[in-house]
Formats: sequence, C-alpha cells, structure tokens
Amino acid sequence: MKILFEDYSFNAATKQITFNTTSAIGLEQLLIITNVTDNIIIYNFADPAAGGTISNNVLTLDYNTVSMSNTDSLQIFIDSLLAPASDEMLQSLQDQTALLGRMVKLLEPSSVQGTSGRQQVDINVVNSAVLSQNYQTYYSGLASTSLINTAESIFNLQSRIAYATLRQNLEFS
Repeated sequence: MKILFEDYSFNAATKQITFNTTSAIGLEQLLIITNVTDNIIIYNFADPAAGGTISNNVLTLDYNTVSMSNTDSLQIFIDSLLAPASDEMLQSLQDQTALLGRMVKLLEPSSVQGTSGRQQVDINVVNSAVLSQNYQTYYSGLASTSLINTAESIFNLQSRIAYATLRQNLEFS
C-alpha cells in the first residue's frame, strides 16, 4: 500500500535523507522521492540514475542534491509492508463478525410493520400513580438493605421501576 512518509530530515550537501522512524525502511519499500520545492524527482526505484542505497534508515541518493537546500520540501512515497494477520487476530475478527451478524438479526422487525415499512409499537401513557405506588413498594422493601445507601443505587432502583412499569404497558399490534 502506497503511503506518504512525512517524518524525515534532508541533508542536501551529503545527499542523504534520514527516515525518523523506529521501523526499518528497506530500499524495496521506497517508491519515489520528489523535491517539491524544485519540482525534481531525486529518487525513483525504476530509474538507475535516480537510485540510492540505504543503511540504518538513512538513504544516500545517487542524484546530486548539492545545489538544493536542507529545508526543501520532499514528497516521499513508500510501500508499506503490512504483516499478515495472526491466527488470533483472524479468529477475533471471525468472532466479531458472528456477533455483528447476530446483532443485525436481532434488529430485524419482530412485530407488525405499517404501510411505511416501519415497526408499529403502541406505548400507552404511564400512569404516574402506578409508578409512584411501585416505587414506594420497592423502596420500602429495600429500605433496610445497603443498596439504597448511595445515589447511584437510588438511580438504578428508579430506572428499574420505570422500566418495569413501561414494559407492562407495551402493546404490540
């Protein structure tokens, strides 16, 4: 895969480009290097006159760059050698694909669809008196336990009661 490499330093006097990376860059990865300031190709893997040698991520160019400046902007394209996926990674991807397939299946309509193709669900208005009564019943039953000692527990309790009350009033048609 061709990518633009941007972390480098250029020394025009010594005809060297240093690739600032911990990954080793090989000559077989270099595709083309253009001095975009001067609009000159200074390295091309297919041109023997614009080749070079590389050692310890330092490319020494065959092209004479002495007349150029160290601050010239270079456009460096390399071929990224991606390692093939490990067996563990492939298994993980298969597992995730299976889970995504199950999620999509669960999202399919399980009830009646209207003429517009949307699922029809009728939710009746929650009776606040019923909700209040359910809350009081649950709260008094748990008052002696440590579950209601924190605001989080109270919030969780209220959420469960509200959900239970709403769930009782759902009608699918």
